[in-house]
Amino acid sequence: MIYSMTGFGSARAEAPNLSVLVEIKSVNHRYLDVHIKIPSEYQNFENIIRQKTSGAFKRGRLDAFVRIDYKRENIKLDVNHNLIRAYVDMMSGLKSAYPIQGDISLEMITRLPGLVTISTGDLSQEELDLIGRMLAEAADGALAQLNQMRIAEGKALMEDIDRRTANIDRRLRTILAHANDFLEHYRRQLIARVTELAPQLVAESGHRLETEALLYAERSDIAEETTRLRSHLDQFAGLKNLREEAGKRMDFILQEMNREVTTILSKTSGLNELGAGIGQAAIEIKVEIEKLREQVQNLE
Repeated sequence: MIYSMTGFGSARAEAPNLSVLVEIKSVNHRYLDVHIKIPSEYQNFENIIRQKTSGAFKRGRLDAFVRIDYKRENIKLDVNHNLIRAYVDMMSGLKSAYPIQGDISLEMITRLPGLVTISTGDLSQEELDLIGRMLAEAADGALAQLNQMRIAEGKALMEDIDRRTANIDRRLRTILAHANDFLEHYRRQLIARVTELAPQLVAESGHRLETEALLYAERSDIAEETTRLRSHLDQFAGLKNLREEAGKRMDFILQEMNREVTTILSKTSGLNELGAGIGQAAIEIKVEIEKLREQVQNLE
């Protein structure tokens, strides 16, 4: 199944006096990149989220937000005395260096971010286990919701990808329909052009000119490129049933397809109307390939 790397999931788990909320957002990324925002007093529980996200997904940037509300009867606060000391020293230095009036107040100090934190050092093992279970439950719910959204987004992406590959298939059929006639038509056109420009040369070495024209025309043969393009298109379609890293493999095949189409364009550009028709179909294929590459960047 194909997954998108874009999605969002949210879940809450509750117990007496305890509420845990987990929200997870994901976007595309080459690798799995997990960022977790959790209250500082509960940092020890961060690994629960990290292990679950790493086990659930292979690619994507995941931003997890965790909120834990635990209404305890006895709350112990920790004060960052080093922060206060550094702040007081800084203010004293500023007052010595500049004509600053006023004293440091308790109100000023309490505004310092990170000054006071809720201590979890006095939590019992039973309380720690309860918080861990509720966090794991909320994380599972958020990840399940996120996964469902990534599946739905993946289906929508694949519908668009299928439409674009069908367009490529139609344009390739157009190229193949004209490819056989193109070589002979180009050979005759080349001889006619040389005859117009150098009739004496044609009269003196007609057979050799015919041979050289045929060899030159064969260099514009696009049979090999169209065969490889068809093969790549079939391989691309087969990746839809891949379970892992489908996006990376699709992107690689699209690069190969683009290379073949570029060669077809270089062989047919600036030639007769038949070549122009092939070139137009090739350009439309290139446009679809570029759009496909944008889409597969978001597939896991």
